[in-house]
Amino acid sequence: MAGFVDAVTTLINGEAGGSTRDWQVAYELYLAALRDPALRAVTEDWMRRSRAVLERFVDPVTARGVDALIEGLVMHVTLSTATFSRAETRTIVARFLGVAP
Repeated sequence: MAGFVDAVTTLINGEAGGSTRDWQVAYELYLAALRDPALRAVTEDWMRRSRAVLERFVDPVTARGVDALIEGLVMHVTLSTATFSRAETRTIVARFLGVAP
């Protein structure tokens, strides 16, 4: 489970290849989907594929929670004017999963 915590931490802190611009586009899509129900199928497919990857490591319910945690923490990292350290992120992820940080 420590490897999974590290991988999720890496993803959240932008060290997995995704750029801030990638996340901006994702959040713009989510906002547009709130206003246009036709786009909800696109966002649901996106979230389903994300959960499918996570389900390789955890059960489906936990995958859904981790997916939401990732998106929420990325939003905090992206929007915060303060620093958000990798250690803080790792502690949050570990606590969420019920493992020692």
